[in-house]
Amino acid sequence: MRIIYDLRTLEPRMHGMARYGLELLRAMLDQGGEDMGFGVLVRDRQAASLLPQDPRVLAMVCNFAPYGLLSQIMLPKVLSQFRAQMYHCTFYAPPVRHGGRTLITIHDLIHLRFPQDHGLKHRLFYRQVVGPAARKAAAVFTVSQHSKRDIVELLGVEPRRVVLTPNGAGPAFQPLEPDQRAEAAAGLGLPESFILGVGNPKPHKNLAALVQAWQLLQARAGDSLPPLVLVGVKPGELGGLQPGPKLHLLPHLDDAGLAAAYGLATAVVIPSRYEGFGLPALEALACGAPLIASDRASLPEVVGRAGLLCPPEPQALAQALEGLLADPARRAALAQAGPAQAARFSWADSARTTLKTYRRVLDGPWP
Repeated sequence: MRIIYDLRTLEPRMHGMARYGLELLRAMLDQGGEDMGFGVLVRDRQAASLLPQDPRVLAMVCNFAPYGLLSQIMLPKVLSQFRAQMYHCTFYAPPVRHGGRTLITIHDLIHLRFPQDHGLKHRLFYRQVVGPAARKAAAVFTVSQHSKRDIVELLGVEPRRVVLTPNGAGPAFQPLEPDQRAEAAAGLGLPESFILGVGNPKPHKNLAALVQAWQLLQARAGDSLPPLVLVGVKPGELGGLQPGPKLHLLPHLDDAGLAAAYGLATAVVIPSRYEGFGLPALEALACGAPLIASDRASLPEVVGRAGLLCPPEPQALAQALEGLLADPARRAALAQAGPAQAARFSWADSARTTLKTYRRVLDGPWP
């Protein structure tokens, strides 16, 4: 198989779509044979250096942004130069005018579900680019049943052409051994016990609700309440939030640091109002962290019974957190259940599904 694999979202500080594309590529190389070849589109040489060092991978530098009009004009010209059997766009903006076999991964439809948090240009982009490309694609991959329902409902794609390829937790995300805790905490500059939130300042991540819930508990518990640590938030974001003795803001952690933070946390809270998948929740489970997650969108699929689900409102989050902090036995039970639940999702399984879909598309009209 000769595949043009679009990974122009790849950069050193990877967000969810880039991580999906890279980890899926690695897993497909592990699963596939010598007859497979990937021409991988990246933005620059730095991104190319992040790709697997494999003779079946050829980095192809295309220095134009993954979204926007220029990509729609230039990318069909690039694709026409190569005799690839198919083109897989690992994010939501393939070229509408490409005439070859196209597969697309759509992670979520947050721009359509929460239009008030995004501009008119996003809605127009989905109407003019994403929707037509998805309906035309040979197959549409997505990461959860919830996202599949959104794609069918909001984009009008036939359900049988939407294929589930969920995320997996990377190898760094494993429980900490007891004798590793002190060193891990010192390495992060954090206490050995804290409440952890992971996300970014975007409204749908809803970290402001976690801050409010923590403040409600602090008013009642005072100094006995563990500190709050937020990963993915800079000072001044979230309405001007500033760090303090019991509030730590960490704008970025690499995988090792994030895994350590999950492993140290007394409780992890993922209060998102919307997720296409919810990778932080999965990573927390893999690390054996007692988890509280929102009961919205895809998070119940990911968390299952291995975490506590509650409405993503400050009062409900505070109530769930207060109960979990007061119940060491419940925390221990959740910590034990997490890795088994996380193991239900793997890049290897998603790679097998993706390769099977590639072959079915190549064999003829599918489905």
